[in-house]
Amino acid sequence: MTMREASFFQSTRGRIVESLQRHGPQTVAELAAAEALTHNAIRQHLARLERDGLVVESSERRGPTKPSFVFSLTPEGRRLFPQRYSTLLNAVLEEIAHNEGRDKVKEIFHNIGRRSARKYASRFEGKNAEERVAELTAILRERGVVADYQADGDGFVLREHTCPFRDTVSTHPEVCSVVHALMEEVLPAKAEQRQSIARGDEACEFAIPAAGGR
Repeated sequence: MTMREASFFQSTRGRIVESLQRHGPQTVAELAAAEALTHNAIRQHLARLERDGLVVESSERRGPTKPSFVFSLTPEGRRLFPQRYSTLLNAVLEEIAHNEGRDKVKEIFHNIGRRSARKYASRFEGKNAEERVAELTAILRERGVVADYQADGDGFVLREHTCPFRDTVSTHPEVCSVVHALMEEVLPAKAEQRQSIARGDEACEFAIPAAGGR
């Protein structure tokens, strides 16, 4: 089984893995409540994930009560999400910035974002504002980014809870241009960034107006 297939993160097991990545160790009861499934159903999914080497069960004491049995990701499970090749990437970006300036770094990642938009253009054709936001969220999730969105007033809020460049964007925020350029091309209106992992926030949060649909 190819666990890195895009469809994996749309499955129940994929959502369990994502939840453990986002919230840390959890009990069967906590995962069952989040997925609206029975305890037995969750145990079956966890058993498969254990066999695949993606999760592990352990005992954890929570307060004065007896220890609880919780599940957490193994190193192999964490590798399902974007990995950090920050040392090499930082070295490359420093070299480009030194020789050609930081604007060149921004231009490179902006162009990558625009090419991504062209690659996925057919997935946005004929879609309304919310469908475009939902499609972008799905693409991010397919890439292993923990992302979600919700309606908010007259628009939407999209959040990225993980970043494949977390250890790079703090010194090279130009890297974020790849996502910004993609959003400019496919979203119904210009997104306003409210939070940024590059600025030290726990997530990237974007407010997206529904007006100006395409």
